[in-house]
Amino acid sequence: MNRLGIRFKLFILGFLGAFMLMGLASLALYINKEGIKNLNDVFDDTKQVHTLQSRYIAPLFRLRELSLTLVMAPNENFRSHIQTSISPLISHLDNAFSQAPNELNGLWLGYKSLLETTRSHIGQGFEEGAFINANTAERKQFFALIDTLEQNQNRQLEKSSTTFSKAQSLAQNSKNLLYIGVIVLLLVSIFVASFIASNIINSIEIVQKGLKDFFNFLSHKSDELQNEGIALESKDELGAMVKAINAQIYQIKADLLQDRKLIEEATQIVSSLKKGERDSRLIEHSNSKELNTLKLVMNEMMDDLEQKILNEINQRTDQEKLLIQQSKLAGMGNMIGNIAHQWRQPLAEINAILISLQVRHMYEDLDGEFLNSQIEKCNKITEFMSNTISDFQNFFKPSKEKEEFCVYEACHKAAMILHSSLKHYAIEFEFNADKTQTILGYPNEFSQAFLNILSNAKDVLVERQTTNPKITVTIKSGEQYVLVKVQDNGGGIATENLERIFEPYFTTKHAKQGTGIGLYMCKTIIEGNMDGVIHAQNIDDGACITIKLKLPQ
Repeated sequence: MNRLGIRFKLFILGFLGAFMLMGLASLALYINKEGIKNLNDVFDDTKQVHTLQSRYIAPLFRLRELSLTLVMAPNENFRSHIQTSISPLISHLDNAFSQAPNELNGLWLGYKSLLETTRSHIGQGFEEGAFINANTAERKQFFALIDTLEQNQNRQLEKSSTTFSKAQSLAQNSKNLLYIGVIVLLLVSIFVASFIASNIINSIEIVQKGLKDFFNFLSHKSDELQNEGIALESKDELGAMVKAINAQIYQIKADLLQDRKLIEEATQIVSSLKKGERDSRLIEHSNSKELNTLKLVMNEMMDDLEQKILNEINQRTDQEKLLIQQSKLAGMGNMIGNIAHQWRQPLAEINAILISLQVRHMYEDLDGEFLNSQIEKCNKITEFMSNTISDFQNFFKPSKEKEEFCVYEACHKAAMILHSSLKHYAIEFEFNADKTQTILGYPNEFSQAFLNILSNAKDVLVERQTTNPKITVTIKSGEQYVLVKVQDNGGGIATENLERIFEPYFTTKHAKQGTGIGLYMCKTIIEGNMDGVIHAQNIDDGACITIKLKLPQ
């Protein structure tokens, strides 16, 4: 048997296999024909379901999403972009529903009309009307349309499920018949094939053992081959193949030993890179073109690594500066509101003075002394209003270099910005502070961070309409740190948000009331620029933000 060629042995097995295939072919063709018919039925039903989803439901949800985004968009640029995206969607759905039943087409036309009303309100600047329309009539019509589509989809799914059950039952019966045919033919062929196959398998096992020893060597499970190659005494094709494999094994062994040296050197350099050492380079040469290419790439990478690190640092610094600028711009609206509160009472006093002058002039009781005194009062009031503007301008100027500053004065300056606003909303403000302690840092940036925290506390108290609202600021100093605590009685922070309030762009406010970068920039200023720590926690009746700063050594 060893002298017969593998081709002849396989020819015998092939002839036997052909006999089996001929017997199974007829049975398989019948089963295949029935299976294809049933699969086509299931496919047609499933295709109908998919058509409803892809042609109607998915575009409708996308259109609804764009409608809500249009209402919530922060500026006209975003709205213009969204309006551009809505129009092609509407055209697509017009075409799709024109081929749908009259009921669906009527519901779509109703929803489209309400959507156009929302877009019209946005175009006219009537944002409140757009918001109300999008979340009442438009929303109701949208879900009515979706419900009708889902009912049609469910009917198609039920039909597809029935067809699939029938196909499944037929497939099971066909499978049983096929099993019987296969078993009969296998019993006939196994006896003949086993004798021929055993001879081939014995030769393959010898080759397998030799290759296993070689693969163990390749995977470093052994340092040397167990023998000089694969020992197979055969005159067939496997014998010729073994001779060629043995010649390649000896060559590969020599190449691998050289490649291993290069890989070990590369591993050492990677370890050095993890430790921050970037001066090493690969020197060993390999017989593998790919490894030599990797060697060149690694050397070039290490040459360029330091410059890339510097570029990344500069890029991150620029991004941080941009976020700081965005935070300041977001605070300008609050600043204008605070100026309005600061000016409300002085303007009222000026108005009262003018009325008194008008009355005394009407009754011819306006003497020079009274006129001069009233003019002097107006001058003092206008001087106060001018100083208010100057305070706000100086407050938002960035500190160029670190300097020692009084924590109390920085916090007091920020608190005075909100003084009139707190008074307007009847919020009690308590300030308990060490007035002499100084730290090293950026005073204006710190004041802005503190103002941001105070503003958030005020907004919570106003939004939740807290009874007897109160904000308490406490400054305590120890031997190494200064603690600044801002507490309110606004009910606290939701547990799921407590760990996220300092993340960028995370906000619990309405899109028009907050950008989500205020507290993130507070954290960046306190922890990144001033080596401090800031964290939030809930207390009995509200929340507490704590800032911890190092004292100068």
